Amino acid sequence: MSEHVEVREGDSQALDPQAAGPGEDTLQLSVRHLVAFACRRGDLVGNAVGPTAQEGIRAHQKLQKKRPSGSEAEYRLQAHLCCDGQAVVLTGRVDIFHPAVDLHRPVQLDEIKTTYCPPEQLREGQRQLHWAQLKVYGFCYFLQRQAETGESPGPDDRVALQMLWHNLKEKKTHTELREFSWPELEAFARAALDEYIQWHRLWQHHRQQVHASARALAFPFPEYRTGQRQLAVAAYRCLRDGGELVVEAPTGIGKTVSTLFPAVKALGENEVDQLVYLTAKNSGRQVVRETAARLHGGGLQMSLLEIQARDRTCACRLGLCSRDEDGICPRTRGFFDRLPEARRELLGQPLLTPEVVAEVADRWQLCPFELSLQMLPWADLVVCDFNYVFDPLVRLTVFQEQDERRALLVDEAHNLGDRARGMFSAVLTRSESRRAAAACRRSHPGLYRRIQSLVRALDKWVTQRREEAAGPDSEVWVTALDEAEHRPKAVTRAADKVVAEVSLLAEQAQAPPEEIAEWLKEVYRYLCIEQLLSDRHTCLTRVAKRGARWEEQELKLLCLNAGAYLQECYRQFHAVIAFSATLRPRAYVGHQLGLQPHAPYLALPSPFRSGQLGIFLCPYVDTRYRAREHATDALVDMVGRVYRSRPGNYLVFFPSYRFMQQVAERFAERYPQIGLVMQQAGAGEGERAAFLEYFTVGRRSLGFAIMGGVFGEGIDYVGEQLVGTIVVGVGLPQVSEEQELLRRASEAQDGNAGGDGFDTAYRYPGLVRVLQTAGRVIRTESDRGVVILADYRFADPFYRNLYPEHWQPRLCRRAEELSDGLGNFWETVAGE
Repeated sequence: MSEHVEVREGDSQALDPQAAGPGEDTLQLSVRHLVAFACRRGDLVGNAVGPTAQEGIRAHQKLQKKRPSGSEAEYRLQAHLCCDGQAVVLTGRVDIFHPAVDLHRPVQLDEIKTTYCPPEQLREGQRQLHWAQLKVYGFCYFLQRQAETGESPGPDDRVALQMLWHNLKEKKTHTELREFSWPELEAFARAALDEYIQWHRLWQHHRQQVHASARALAFPFPEYRTGQRQLAVAAYRCLRDGGELVVEAPTGIGKTVSTLFPAVKALGENEVDQLVYLTAKNSGRQVVRETAARLHGGGLQMSLLEIQARDRTCACRLGLCSRDEDGICPRTRGFFDRLPEARRELLGQPLLTPEVVAEVADRWQLCPFELSLQMLPWADLVVCDFNYVFDPLVRLTVFQEQDERRALLVDEAHNLGDRARGMFSAVLTRSESRRAAAACRRSHPGLYRRIQSLVRALDKWVTQRREEAAGPDSEVWVTALDEAEHRPKAVTRAADKVVAEVSLLAEQAQAPPEEIAEWLKEVYRYLCIEQLLSDRHTCLTRVAKRGARWEEQELKLLCLNAGAYLQECYRQFHAVIAFSATLRPRAYVGHQLGLQPHAPYLALPSPFRSGQLGIFLCPYVDTRYRAREHATDALVDMVGRVYRSRPGNYLVFFPSYRFMQQVAERFAERYPQIGLVMQQAGAGEGERAAFLEYFTVGRRSLGFAIMGGVFGEGIDYVGEQLVGTIVVGVGLPQVSEEQELLRRASEAQDGNAGGDGFDTAYRYPGLVRVLQTAGRVIRTESDRGVVILADYRFADPFYRNLYPEHWQPRLCRRAEELSDGLGNFWETVAGE
């Protein structure tokens, strides 16, 4: 199982404090980047999806083909200049270049922009931004001509600039032609450059402090735990050389500091430009904040930016402001006019948490979520959820830019495979679409008609599936998407028209009803995924309440494996490190996460003594669905024995709420004197916090929870907060059409109709849940506790061969053997 990465002593030298600082080079700057930073004014445009990249490319190609003879498409511009003592190379490509044909007509530069509405209906800020880009292109043209001819532009030199706004809805191109003199363009461009260079110097000053403090930084603990230094050295080598690294590091080894510390060192050595740390849980972000604070305490001057979900950050949703009569948030009005001061205030702050950003956003009356996104290029370490890097609908474009060497650290990577399949899947339902149409009927009749067309397209798709089905009573249909004619084209066309209507409203500074916002996200996702369909997808159509007036229909574009899509995202990063306590077996992990087969794989030993954890296999319990009634009494007895062997805080994890409730009722009848607290379905943050309050030092709480849920991952139950866990069943996902499709897809890919598909779809995901749950018990060197594995399948060689190397399980074939084993364990612990 273990394949350790070779560690050379020379690789560890950079982890020790060093001195010396980076030098300053010529500023390489693209016109787009300059304009986006220094020329953007006015309102923040809404989140409606505009023309897609494919639509824009097609429109550009169409108009470029129509250019007159002698003109040139994608004309490259490069200008060398000095601005306020800073050497700058400004680069870009103008869409069409028309050379001067006579002395009466100057050179002309054309820029193409695609919209869903006529240009006069565009927001003024958008029009100004488009013109700003073209004006800077004109400035670059004059300087490039000067470099080629040796002749400086004079006050009478002019260039013609033309905007070509192509309306995709009307299939018409609107032009606006203006002439500018050299002094006009120079004044405009140098004002933008002055603003950018002032910021660039502030940023460079901050980076110098980061580099110097990172090189001088010492490891923030007196010594490394077992395996920590090996992990830190391997991580640094990956960050320095680039590529991928997979790390399975047992719970308690200190994965966060063991990856962040070498990452900071690589930042200090200028091996990488920015660190991106992904974690799927709030508890994971909290650990990163605490680790960063410890590093700051050691002298590090790095800036950490935490990106929180829009729904939890939006000032309107939090009641801090309200939308105006047009449905527009007032904090987006004039957003870019107030942004520069807020940006300067936040630059270089050590912890840009959502609370810190919200405070500055309140002061400048800006949208806090959008302000955090504006700070993203100017943070040394960005902490966010998986979706901001991988989700094709919401991933941040700044992470896709290739001009920065970014390092990606993926914490709790065992969650990424399932999460990514969800990101690359999409669902449309008839009921939600009908509700969206009803919400628009009076206020937005045009949008109402478009949504009604989508509902009819869904109806027609289901009708076609029924006609093609082998059996008349079928309610579920699977459609292969390997050929274009098999795809739901009519649904896609109808969804396209919905999005075009919404984008048209946005360009006219209008908004659709707030209550359809979540449904619109599903439509956007459907269209996004439809563009990515391949043999890694299948189409699943379901019908419920057949024959009823409001028959439910669901069309799902199901991603069967997102590994190839994840690999495409990895390529945008200089280095990728994926780590977790449960990344086994190696081949399964690599396939699910899209990692290169040759990527180094590091499996580290536990930093704790095996005697700290008692593992008890209890095969006398059968928790399979058909045997659960019989298993209930055995489990009640088991829970009572475990609790009475050494009263304290215990958690029992079940595969389902129904089974948990069944055992809880029987347990309360038999042990009324033992209090019991249970996880509730759909519990909010307050209820989850109240549940965890039972598991504090000094209490004796018995809790029932769901395996794979919020209480079984990402929470540190330190010391007496948790002294034992009972894992009921092997954690197999529930059988469903989706899981069966995953199983069959895996078997087809492997060319094996045997057990591999079942392992991939059921046993390996279940094992991850089990190992994560068991990992809650021992978190520090002083912890002692027990894990009881309650199911006959845990004794099967398949599972035993995949248990962590530091486990020393004891087989208990009867309840009495379990009691004896628990007694011996706690007696030994007490004698230490």
